[in-house]
Parts: sequence; C-alpha cells; structure tokens
Amino acid sequence: MSRLAEADPQLLSQVDVILTDVDDTLTTEGKLSALALDALERLETNGVRVVPVTGGCAGWCDHIVRAWPVTAVIGESGAFRFQKRPNGGLSQRYARPLAQLRADQKRLLDIARQALEEVPEARMAADQSYRLADVAVDHSQDVGPLPWSSIARIIRVFEDAGARARASSIHVNAWFGDYDKASMAAQFLAEDMGIDPGEQPRRVLFIGDAPNDESLFNAYALSVGVANIRQHLDSLTHRPRWICDAGHGAGFVEMANQVLHARQQPAHA
Repeated sequence: MSRLAEADPQLLSQVDVILTDVDDTLTTEGKLSALALDALERLETNGVRVVPVTGGCAGWCDHIVRAWPVTAVIGESGAFRFQKRPNGGLSQRYARPLAQLRADQKRLLDIARQALEEVPEARMAADQSYRLADVAVDHSQDVGPLPWSSIARIIRVFEDAGARARASSIHVNAWFGDYDKASMAAQFLAEDMGIDPGEQPRRVLFIGDAPNDESLFNAYALSVGVANIRQHLDSLTHRPRWICDAGHGAGFVEMANQVLHARQQPAHA
C-alpha cells in the first residue's frame, strides 16, 4: 500500500467509473458534506460515473439514486441495484428473485434475535423496516461503538446458521446467498454499463473504509481506502492499493480531486 498522493496519474487518468462505499467513505459522522456532494457533482460533470455500493437499506438507496448525482446504486451488500431510467422511472435488478430474498430475510430476522440475546448491547438497525433482503444489526450507529469482540460474536451467530455476515463501520449486515458487493458490481458494469470485464481493471476505481468492502478491494486493482480504513488493516486479507491522507468524506474529496486532475492532463486528452 502507498499514499494516494503517490499514485501514478496515468493510471488515474483512465478512470471513468467510481464505485464508492457510503457510510464513513462518502459521509462524515453520518452526514454528506457540501464538499462531498460537490465532488460527486464535479465527477459527473466531467464524465466520471459514480455508483455507490453500500450495505444501506433499499429505502435509502431509492432516495440516493433519485436525488444524488450518481449513475446507479447497489444496496444491501449486493442484493440489488437501482438505476433511473431516461424517462425518470426506476429500474431494479435483484441478485435473486425478490420473493426468495424476502423469505430468506424472515429466517435472518430469527437469527438476528439470537445474536441480540448473545450481545444485548447491540440492537436491530433503525432502518431495518426499509430493507428488502438483508438484516442489519447496529454496533456503532445508534449504540456503542461496541468492541470488535462483540461484533465478532454477532457475525459468528449468523455464520453458524449458514448466513454470510460482514461488518461495516456501523452495522453487521447478514444475508443468505453467494452474492456480495463485488459480484453485483461486476454484473452491473458488464450488463448495464456495457464495460467488458477486461476493461474494468483500468477504468473502474473503488473507494471504501471497512471490512465489508474487502471483496471490492480484491476485485479492483485501482482500489482506495479513506484514512479511517487504517484501524481495520490488520483484519483484512485484501487491502486497498492506496490510502488517502484524509478520512471519511474528506478522503473521498481527496480521491475525486486526484482523479479529475489526472484526467485533465495532456496525456489523457
């Protein structure tokens, strides 16, 4: 790993799609700053399409894709992607049939109750009612922050029941199925954006901050961690290629500025 400031501008100059985590990557203390929103706007204006890839709930993702300057949004750890149609309607793609996702979610809620019995200081995420597919257990949003030992116990309960579980900076997200953030991103890029898998390594950059971003750090050679990723590096098998000097939303702005500067150099023109 090296500092993002040391990245080869020629590599960044070819980026025209940015996949980004949301919580504590785009946001700072839960809020989207004016500078981060401006960075999204400047990227879009200059031909760089941004796709948030988040564990966030379907209700939040519906808002993001309709209100933010983004191309699409992938939510609930890869369960779906939402994209606005040219006529303003919403196109939806699911990793599995929605009825199956909803049935699996009922099983997950039972497992979550078991996890809360083991870790009573945790609670269901406040946005659980707005989720279509997964469940989210809050460890650092409206409670805590809880120690990693408690987070690991929550994850273990889900995994022992055959579910997948990953920790974001605020929640433990759990789901059934072999999909994740990276698999839905690859499908979206190829099938919806028409970017050949062979082209994705040089054209797509991912930026994130937490263990549940690891599949994307592994999938994309041009991967960036905002500075707050440092607290998780020891637990990651697949780490980001570069790390920003700044954390949270300021780190996203740092990355956006470097990509835009690289694309404006004569070699790119």
